[in-house]
Amino acid sequence: MDIQFRHVNYTYQPHTPYAYQALHDINFTVSTGGELIAIVGHTGSGKSTLLQHINGLLLPTEGAVMVGDYLLSKDNKRQDLKKLRGKVGIVFQYPEHQLFEETVERDISFGPHNFHVPNQEITSRVLTSIEKVGISESLLEKSPFELSGGQMRRVAIAGVLAMEPEVLILDEPLLD
Repeated sequence: MDIQFRHVNYTYQPHTPYAYQALHDINFTVSTGGELIAIVGHTGSGKSTLLQHINGLLLPTEGAVMVGDYLLSKDNKRQDLKKLRGKVGIVFQYPEHQLFEETVERDISFGPHNFHVPNQEITSRVLTSIEKVGISESLLEKSPFELSGGQMRRVAIAGVLAMEPEVLILDEPLLD
């Protein structure tokens, strides 16, 4: 799934005294195919803002973002972004803030359930994703809020991996 930014600008709180332009004339193309891409910059330089455009959490105030067949722009808001978000998984800067279910297993399986993946497949995805992030099956019935910070991050990452996204975006997640 190719990703292209064309003259993307993004302003927080436009037309107010608090307006802040976080992105200015961003242009690039990423052709997917197993590549790892890093975006590096100082705190406040717009990295997280840029990443949130890739699955439609934010729409450009000017310009356009193409993600596969999706055109994301201020004039093209009425799309089925749920399908896009099933293809583009984001692990946020503080992934432990993504947790909300009663057990680790329910948290990891939330996304696949939401996309109507059959239960047997969900079980397989949960087991595969916890193996990838180094979480023991013994933690599946625990509350994610009883875990260490590093374990909570791993659970959040496992939840995104269980969606089997075509594009995986990691916004500064660090594991212990």
